[in-house]
Amino acid sequence: MKSNIKKIFINSLLIGFFIVGFYACNKDQGNYVYNDINELSFESFDTVNGYSIFAGDSLKIYPKLIMTKDQDASVSDYSYEWSLHIVESLRTYDSVISTEKNLVAKIMFSPGNYFLQYKVTDKTTGVPFHIRTNLMVSTPVYEGYLILNDVDGQSRLDMLSYDNVNHVFAQYTNVLGKMESSLPSQGEPYQVLCINYPTHMGLYGIYLLTASGTNRLEEETFDWEPVNNIRYMMVGAIPEGFKVRRITAEMLYSRYPLLYLYSDESLYTHDPFNLPMFTYIPLNNYGNISQPFRVSPYVATNGNNAVMYDMDNRNFVTAAYRSKSVTEVSAALNYPTGYDLVYMERNYSNNVYAILQDPSTSKYYLLRFVIGKAQTYFEEITGTDFANATHYAISPDLGYLFYSVGGKLYEYDLSLKTSILMLDKVGEEITYLSFQNFYNRTGNTNYGNWAKLLTVGSYDGSNGTLELYSVPSVNGQIVRTNQWTGFGKIVSVAYRERY
Repeated sequence: MKSNIKKIFINSLLIGFFIVGFYACNKDQGNYVYNDINELSFESFDTVNGYSIFAGDSLKIYPKLIMTKDQDASVSDYSYEWSLHIVESLRTYDSVISTEKNLVAKIMFSPGNYFLQYKVTDKTTGVPFHIRTNLMVSTPVYEGYLILNDVDGQSRLDMLSYDNVNHVFAQYTNVLGKMESSLPSQGEPYQVLCINYPTHMGLYGIYLLTASGTNRLEEETFDWEPVNNIRYMMVGAIPEGFKVRRITAEMLYSRYPLLYLYSDESLYTHDPFNLPMFTYIPLNNYGNISQPFRVSPYVATNGNNAVMYDMDNRNFVTAAYRSKSVTEVSAALNYPTGYDLVYMERNYSNNVYAILQDPSTSKYYLLRFVIGKAQTYFEEITGTDFANATHYAISPDLGYLFYSVGGKLYEYDLSLKTSILMLDKVGEEITYLSFQNFYNRTGNTNYGNWAKLLTVGSYDGSNGTLELYSVPSVNGQIVRTNQWTGFGKIVSVAYRERY
């Protein structure tokens, strides 16, 4: 009985404590006073488009600060911090560039994309307020089309520099002069090529091929020094005056650059893993290096394997990227033999297109195949005036063959076997034709779209013009999307990409 009384007493006591506590809590809620703190918001600070600036220039931003409770605040009532968020391979950190309310600071960072951060702290409450946006640090040659011209038999490199923020191109005539490059004047132009630099992974290669030699420009400044000559990228008994007429390039595993150098009817390549330099031993041999055959300058490669053409034996040959010699393409793939190769290219459609001429009849044929697989098309080309064509390009997404005759541009439909006149530049000559090869096509929307555009270079005897055209389906008339003039005789075009 005593035990039950004790339990009742304890339970009653606990209930009493609960009631008192509940009453006290309810009563205490009315004793708190909630005060709104001073809030801050930002205006005149572009968080949509961000900012762009050339390295070495001053970035100026004058933000407007809106306070909810401190309309008459003094600048000294707050502290300010502007910083760039830096991401490096081994660390990530913020670099302070100013502690003033308004930003006026010289940006001395390497070209690239950064987060620009602005922090304002209320000294009274200690509460910080943050905002950030994108900052593109670049140079006049950060990204864009490089146009190699022939001006009175000499090379001149121009550039259409792309502004990624405002989405416009700035045209620079003689860009090497603008950048005060140390590269000496160059003779007849051959080719300009942009791709990763094979001997230093992670760097970028801008190659200029001329009658004066083959040189690599510094990737951010376009400067040059003698060790940037192609001879310093090769090993072996390299002859004096060695120069390259053409480079074919592709990415191995979408990461490692594989280059084929064409010089004096021979090809030279490199192993980007073991020996990232070119060996002065011709690839165009059947296992007997002392007796190389004459090879065509056109190479079709997917990065792993390449297809070339033996001009002596008039047949296609193939080699893997680490091979030191070639083998004939298997007869089972049904590639034609006995023809002369006029032109060959592989584009991102994964198809290789080759224009061949029968030496006995002078007729032209078009061959299509995927590297390592049987041919899927081999038909005579019956296009208008095709025997007088000088430049060729294949639409990567639609498969049309474009060719130029003087100032006329034709589109050839492989299925209908007919040609349609697309341009007639009376009094001009079409000197350049291509669909640009963008290596970072899948990682950049612009590049993916621009890779489908037909690039046309023309010359009226004193002035060169570069135009871009979209190509409609069903043989529709091509549509010009951009045009620039003021060039020389355009010989080669490449795009300086950013990854």
